[in-house]
Amino acid sequence: MRILIQVAMFLAMIGAMSAQTFSNIQADTSIGSCSACAGKGAAGPSAIYWVKQGVSSPSLTGKATQFFVGGTTPYADALWNWTLVKDASTLHHFVYDMYFYYQNAAAVQGLEFNTTSYVHGKGYEFGFTCSVKSGGVWKISVPNSSHSSLADMHWQSTGIACPAPPTLIWNHLTFEVERTSTDQVHYISLTLNGHTYYINQTMAARIAPSSWTGLTTHFQMNGDSKQDDYSVWVDKYTVTADAASSSPVSAPVVTGTSCTAPSSSGINVCSLTNGTAVTGAVPVNASAKVSGSIYRFELWADGVKQTTIRNSGSMVTNLSLGTGSHKLEFIAYNSSGSSRVTKTLTMTVK
Repeated sequence: MRILIQVAMFLAMIGAMSAQTFSNIQADTSIGSCSACAGKGAAGPSAIYWVKQGVSSPSLTGKATQFFVGGTTPYADALWNWTLVKDASTLHHFVYDMYFYYQNAAAVQGLEFNTTSYVHGKGYEFGFTCSVKSGGVWKISVPNSSHSSLADMHWQSTGIACPAPPTLIWNHLTFEVERTSTDQVHYISLTLNGHTYYINQTMAARIAPSSWTGLTTHFQMNGDSKQDDYSVWVDKYTVTADAASSSPVSAPVVTGTSCTAPSSSGINVCSLTNGTAVTGAVPVNASAKVSGSIYRFELWADGVKQTTIRNSGSMVTNLSLGTGSHKLEFIAYNSSGSSRVTKTLTMTVK
């Protein structure tokens, strides 16, 4: 057991050393912007737009940024971007985290959230748009093929509803994505205001000029047919980039009796049953089976990912959760995403 704990702590330490967190991006004065480039084929109509940094109200930190778009040209957009690092070749796993606040839902055509890494002539683009007036769903940015350029990207529906987010509150958005070990784009999950949706879609990267390098992120506002003025305030804008293509096993790891995987596709949780009440750390001992080889075996607690196991269907760990009721979601799937199994338990920590 001591060896297992030491190994897990070492993995956690290595993961912490390799991770880079870029916080309060909205306050970074190296901000860039454009309007026409934010439209279709990077050649859309031009909007009137501006940005104001260091806004104290509304704000969560006292240094929010106000983004404005308007004008008279229908469907004109504006984009604001930052370069986070100039070399992203060692970075694989990314978490985008932002709070946003706005007042005029009727003016919004859509809102776009993005981070992109450029490595060796490829663009690993991870873009989400809340397409309020174009289907009212979350869409992801995908290439037509592995030979697609930036102009060839298109929006693909996830089927997840996204009407106008609530106004006059701080909406909290996060998404998790990765550049896989086989250099593909992998959309993992999206969470808005505590509701997590599992995307699990893998696709080719697009091509990019070899001179394009690094890790970028952007926020975009889209105007509607009337091009009514509106503002969005952004705060606590963070991107975390990690060298690992998925999170290491959570530490500490504990031993336990063996847990046999189901005979067919599914998940067995041997240490907990639905409605279990525990005191202290929550013991997890689970096994999964899918068609083919398991690519990822994940555990989420209350919509927040706690553990990811790669290339194995065996999960043994402890969770440190607060007192009260919790929902645990186990998810396992193969590399192509063609076989995916889940299991949900509710339990209580005393």
